[in-house]
Amino acid sequence: MKESVSRLDSPFTEEEIYKAIFQLDRDKAPRPNGFTIAVFQDCWEMIKEKLVRVFAEFHRNKIINQRTNASFIVLSPKKSLTKEISDFRPISLITSLYKIIVKVLSGRLRGVLHETIHSTQGAFVQWRQILDAVLIANEIVDEKRQSRKEGIVFKIDFKKAYDHVIWDFLDHVLEKKEFSHRWRKSMRGCLSTVSFVVLVNGNAKRWFKASRGLRQDDPLSPFLFTLFTDVLSRMMLRAEERNSLKGFRVGRNRTGVTHMQFTDDTIFFSNTCEEELQTLKSLLLVFGHISGFKVNLNKSNLFGINLEQNHLSRLAELLDCKASDWPILYQGLPLGEPKGLWLLGSSD
Repeated sequence: MKESVSRLDSPFTEEEIYKAIFQLDRDKAPRPNGFTIAVFQDCWEMIKEKLVRVFAEFHRNKIINQRTNASFIVLSPKKSLTKEISDFRPISLITSLYKIIVKVLSGRLRGVLHETIHSTQGAFVQWRQILDAVLIANEIVDEKRQSRKEGIVFKIDFKKAYDHVIWDFLDHVLEKKEFSHRWRKSMRGCLSTVSFVVLVNGNAKRWFKASRGLRQDDPLSPFLFTLFTDVLSRMMLRAEERNSLKGFRVGRNRTGVTHMQFTDDTIFFSNTCEEELQTLKSLLLVFGHISGFKVNLNKSNLFGINLEQNHLSRLAELLDCKASDWPILYQGLPLGEPKGLWLLGSSD
């Protein structure tokens, strides 16, 4: 990890700034400063020296000024008929310059995540693909069904996942994963200097600061969130080492699998032992307590394998969740369909 840390902390180059700018969507809506990414792409030759100086200043100070880190919040309807505030999804519009800065940072972070994120997490990590996670999950469920042994799959719902990230806890995670003080200061600079204003009918109201959370449209957010949720994976693995959780045994080597993650899309595999399920529930509650992350148990779903409905309902009551029927929608693909059918559907 030491070599990786030196790469993260090295001065920014003109080449990686150029690469980041031209990887961004040029036609997205104008940011709070009115400039689109297209302006930076079309005027690259004229502004590149100034941009390099901006990055050099950020590398020295680890601070982004408030104007650059300003963010408009607009409410996007989730459905056609909107009656409640919960029917809207808040979207943050961030400045193009900030987006370029964090695009470079996220590119560096992506290159080292595979060294520190456990293999159960498949999101935003180099050489790990979304389809791999769905394939593996389907194979796990299919093998369990063929074994004729009872088991459950527990799909949890995180409550407004990005909104509940506590910055101090995230900084502690980065420290434990041996990220340098310089890099952690950069991350803190990106998060703590942000200011928001809500657009109402196109008009900006009072500006305010944030004290926690990640922005949905921030290129850095998915990578920081992946580091954040890796803590839950480590807690699960520690419980497995202590035989508090057993999960499913799969493959020729009977490898234990307790869970799989793709950002906030998390599923757990367990036998039907009530003590083990209580341990799983306790782990989720402890993780929520230390991290600020909240699990919506009443919106989470329990699925049975080779299990009678009455038994499944009792276990769901123990976990304070819903007993549900197959298939599970996991990363936009059905999990638990008869083997082969879900692949046909995914090719449409």
